[in-house]
Amino acid sequence: MAKPAGRKRLRLPIAAVLVAGFGSLMLAAVASVLVLGLVSATTNTFALLNDKADLALAGVEVRVRHQLDPAREMARFVAGLIERGDLRPDDATAMADTLRGALAGGPDVTGLAFIRPDLTGVQVGRLNGGLSVGTLDLQGDSDVPPEVLDGPNRSAATWADPRWLKEAQNSLVTLYQPVRRDGRYLGQVAVGVSLGDLSRFLSVLYVEQGLNAFVLYDHTHVLAHPALVGRSFDFSNKPDGPPLPRIDQVDDPALAALWSSGTPIQSLKKRVEGRSVRVLGSDYAFLTRPMAGYGQQDWIIGIGYRDGEMGNEIRRLYTTGAVGLAILLVSVGVALLVGRRISRQVARLAEAADRVRAFEFRTIADLPDSRLREMARAASAFNAMVAGLRWFETYVPKALVLRLMRQRESMGDGAGGPDHGGRLDSVLREVTVMFTDIRGFSRMAEHMAAADTAALLNEHFTLLAACIEAEGGTVDKFIGDSLMAFWGAPEEQEDHAARALRAAYAIHHAVRADNRRRVSAGQAPIQVRVGLHSGPVVVGNIGSDSRINYTIVGDTVNVAARIEELSAALQGEAEVIVLTSGVTAAKGKDAVPLVRQGGRSLRGRTGTTELWRLVPPEEERKETAKPAAPTVKPTPAATPSTTDAGSAKV
Repeated sequence: MAKPAGRKRLRLPIAAVLVAGFGSLMLAAVASVLVLGLVSATTNTFALLNDKADLALAGVEVRVRHQLDPAREMARFVAGLIERGDLRPDDATAMADTLRGALAGGPDVTGLAFIRPDLTGVQVGRLNGGLSVGTLDLQGDSDVPPEVLDGPNRSAATWADPRWLKEAQNSLVTLYQPVRRDGRYLGQVAVGVSLGDLSRFLSVLYVEQGLNAFVLYDHTHVLAHPALVGRSFDFSNKPDGPPLPRIDQVDDPALAALWSSGTPIQSLKKRVEGRSVRVLGSDYAFLTRPMAGYGQQDWIIGIGYRDGEMGNEIRRLYTTGAVGLAILLVSVGVALLVGRRISRQVARLAEAADRVRAFEFRTIADLPDSRLREMARAASAFNAMVAGLRWFETYVPKALVLRLMRQRESMGDGAGGPDHGGRLDSVLREVTVMFTDIRGFSRMAEHMAAADTAALLNEHFTLLAACIEAEGGTVDKFIGDSLMAFWGAPEEQEDHAARALRAAYAIHHAVRADNRRRVSAGQAPIQVRVGLHSGPVVVGNIGSDSRINYTIVGDTVNVAARIEELSAALQGEAEVIVLTSGVTAAKGKDAVPLVRQGGRSLRGRTGTTELWRLVPPEEERKETAKPAAPTVKPTPAATPSTTDAGSAKV
């Protein structure tokens, strides 16, 4: 029973699927957020506030680290110069120039110095808009930082507590980087950074986002606060504590009461601590978290909110609908853009795959890279596959494979039956077989290098294969300096004999033209023999399970090989001799000019075989002085392929 035809599968463009899918998901997500947000606005107030505060805290932390981390890189750079021997610690002039150049390239760094083991050294600092260079002598100084004295015992850089710099009228945090060469302590690189700019950044943050951010050294002292902008302090004679203002010296009453009267509140972030403060009839909420990495103790970064500002988060929920719609439109646009980009990439892949199916490997351009991981992997794998197939094409007859594919498609996917894996069955077919050989090649190769021998054969076979494939023939194999080809399979060719004769005629002219080139290049010409015969053969896949060839076998192949072998006795000084059996001559009709050679005995066979020789008109004119055998139009009845011992001879 014929299998009923199934419904045609609907195929949608990738861009449309992505737009519809992403658009639906975004619509559902935005609608869900809107509904849940309006219902639970009150309960989500602290969550929204905390998310905003956490982002702000992260921004403050990033700004602080961006201001301080360049100091670490500068210290490593200078220490590396000394450790490699590019900069000598005792060369004060070179040291001053190097430190000045390094400081000039680091606008966030305030001062840079190198301290030798004897507590002397060179220092460079920013002063009144310029760079000042001077010597450093801490010998006998009672206020030497412990990090300087502990330098010989450390191998890693460390941040020191804030120190007051009288010349800059500002507090600095300093990084000390020990320097060693071959295990010997050479001193320390000290990098100082002023935190004055940090307060200006926090004031800008307050103006732009309404966030009152601050950085605390501990629960008592302030590192940075918007209220410190424009204010100056003198901590040169401060008896105790770091040279920093106290929280009660900042114009922020709520911050001053944070630790004394603040009430802890629940926080949704594990790293964030929340406190509520009531000052002068107003409620404030503070969110803080620690920041490590710049001294013996962690700093504290924080955000302060007025309680009334928390209601702004709730009011913003009512505008979420419009924002959600805008996000939806943008998402659909992005989905469309992404879908089109993916669609173009897939289209390129499909087009290249069609070229692979047609064996057009040389015309396939490399697929471009993609930002999408899977598409990038597919493009890379496909390009690698095409590169491999280009090598594969060199070893497999392209024309033969294409013919086999077309024949298999015409027979259906089940060609060969279920037990054959789709392979073609061997069949009996009428074909024309050609054998070629280079006369005296063994003697010629004795005097040639291996590379020259291979080059000669490659050029020769390329020449012959072009003539054969131009007439629809199949190059079956290369055997040393010999070539075997056939016509009439896998596709049936009614004129297979004529095609083979025309290919032999083209080979005759191509070899003679190539010999003229060889002679002009100072190389010896070559002599080529060609034998042709037509008849039945078994054609199909022959070989083992691991290695298989599409080839032909049968007595016709042997006869063609014997005719090519016999041509050696008739070639004489001719550059090319083409002998064909009477069967091929008859089937080829008037394809090429042939001269009858009569019946000849072939090695290993009884009887005689009628032979004809290809004689182009230009060669026939050269031999007009010699008695020429008559040119006769062969007929199948008059020129059998082989005869018995008692058959008629010409």
